[in-house]
Amino acid sequence: MLDVADVAGYLLRRKLLSPRAVVDGGLRVVDASRLNRVFLVTAQCGPSYVVKLAGAAGDAGVAHEAAVLSRLRSDPLAAHLPNVVSYDATDRVLVLEAAPGARDLVRHHRRGRFSVALAREAGRALAQLHATPRGALDGIPSPPHPTTSTPVHRLDLDTMRTLSAAAVELIRILQSFDDLCAALDGVQASWREDSLVHGDVRWDNCIVWRRPDADRWTQLQLIDWELAGVGDPGIDVGSFLAEYLLAWVQSVPISDPQDPGRLLPYAGLPLRRMRPAVRAFWQAYARRRGSSVAELHATLQRSMHYTGVRLLGAALEEAQVLSELQASVLSLLSLSHNIVCRPRDAADLLGLPDAWATAS
Repeated sequence: MLDVADVAGYLLRRKLLSPRAVVDGGLRVVDASRLNRVFLVTAQCGPSYVVKLAGAAGDAGVAHEAAVLSRLRSDPLAAHLPNVVSYDATDRVLVLEAAPGARDLVRHHRRGRFSVALAREAGRALAQLHATPRGALDGIPSPPHPTTSTPVHRLDLDTMRTLSAAAVELIRILQSFDDLCAALDGVQASWREDSLVHGDVRWDNCIVWRRPDADRWTQLQLIDWELAGVGDPGIDVGSFLAEYLLAWVQSVPISDPQDPGRLLPYAGLPLRRMRPAVRAFWQAYARRRGSSVAELHATLQRSMHYTGVRLLGAALEEAQVLSELQASVLSLLSLSHNIVCRPRDAADLLGLPDAWATAS
């Protein structure tokens, strides 16, 4: 198992770093681990890398990601994929090329400005992925997706035992809403397996940068392909759209869980700033996907459902690190409830009423 101090030596042995980069090239290794061990490696006189190692929570995930990326290295999707430098099957170490100066969309959007150009690129990338023939991953099993294997409203006893007291209370409240549970059952039952999907399109899995000769951030790659496989394209579209709503709600100074909407006008990141980017994302997706009007409407409707599901997942993640429920978590639950049960209203909220009407 590599640690921060071991990464440079590993890359030297594989001739991916030069001795000069280590000695006087300003080499920097940053631990960016989450489920897996991840290190960001940069040097002034050499390439930049992302080094991923299988962790206790995902021994097969890194190998799966390496296999998926090797299969999908074909134009035009390749422009939105990280370049695989090497995969060490023995030690289960994946080395990816990293763009100098790149950052994820979470960091990029902290300025409070939401790039139309980058949203458009995300729409194009997902449309191209969803249009890729399913046979591209023949022989690579699709991992079970949490949305269908462990739906948040029907967690098994073993999973419940791992939750914090706040998360258990959140599940109890969720299960008290019969309409929400019925709608979530409907979402699970409608799961389709007719496209290649990324499976985890969060903003921190969207890496952006600008070309050296450009003054705008226009380049985008999708990273972390551990959940990629055959699935419902709505899961990707809905996850990306949910990130806007998540940023919006988390910027509201909510103090009263009984009236979470009272301070919406004081949101630090108001939805009105986001809607042009949301529209650009959907329009680029619909244009590049080339589906029929009926198919686009079905995708948009399912995407709204999955937007709500993603927000539920975010509420559970937040509750898991709390000892008792806070207003912010209950606000996410309320918002996801409305979105899952009223997808057309969700499209209106995001600034997509025309898209819904056109697709209808």
